Amino acid sequence: ALLPREFTFAEFEELYSLILGRPLDRRNFRRRILAMGMLKRLPHTRRGPHRPAALYSFANQSLRFIEML
Repeated sequence: ALLPREFTFAEFEELYSLILGRPLDRRNFRRRILAMGMLKRLPHTRRGPHRPAALYSFANQSLRFIEML
């Protein structure tokens, strides 16, 4: 409920960082989250002033608790 249906990985990472109250190691966070299979990459991107950002959505809509990095 804190993210839109489609979101960028940077938005997801920022939300996690805000919830935890500390910065995250970006490379490890991305690698571990994608390895868990909780996100699925969508075929389209969001355009902006920089490089287009890949969009993601949750693989399933059930609540899932994970031990944080």
